[in-house]
Amino acid sequence: MLFPVCLFAQVQTDANGNVGIGGITAPTQRLDVNGNILARGALMSTISDANIGGRVFISNPAKNQPGQAKDWIIYNMTGSGYGNSLQFWAYDNAGCTGGGMCAGRFTITDDGRVGIGTARPQSELAVVGTVTAKKMKVTLNGWADYVFDPGYKLPSLAEVQQHINTHKHLPDIPSAAAIEQDGLDLGDMQRKQMQKIEELTLYILQQQKEIEALKATVKALADKVGKP
Repeated sequence: MLFPVCLFAQVQTDANGNVGIGGITAPTQRLDVNGNILARGALMSTISDANIGGRVFISNPAKNQPGQAKDWIIYNMTGSGYGNSLQFWAYDNAGCTGGGMCAGRFTITDDGRVGIGTARPQSELAVVGTVTAKKMKVTLNGWADYVFDPGYKLPSLAEVQQHINTHKHLPDIPSAAAIEQDGLDLGDMQRKQMQKIEELTLYILQQQKEIEALKATVKALADKVGKP
């Protein structure tokens, strides 16, 4: 007889079928627990909505000001509205219906793409916003040292001038319109910039040879004029 009395003191069931454990006398959910839950197996959340799927709800009542994420919900989403993905959403007290914070912050698609600030990443990592990093490494196949190969055809400065007059940008460099439409490939642009730096170096070396030749000519003329 002792066991049922002890169980009654710890478990409370209301008229709606909600169960309270650990001193919860008025449970608000199907299972309302005051304390930690230790699961020796899987914790499962099954589909409750065809689009947003199962979910994990994490709440902090102390975050009760506008713009503070009182609730974080992790959804296993599907459907045309959300795509097949795991999404992390943040809500403040007002939430969606009250015009408050109601935003997806982080997305992992079923095929492994990651989105920050976007629910539909189109690349392996898509970020809507600024990325700050102390170091970033881009791996490339090939570099611009081909400029120094003997067979490289260095455009003449007249050809460069003509290209600038016609297209309003350097040869081999994308236009402003192309960058606005397609974005900037950092690795490819670094290679193109190095190509231009190496071409500039060759132009400088050529001009230095011409300067030295002119200096020699001027000296020869000066020596000739200076002779009695």
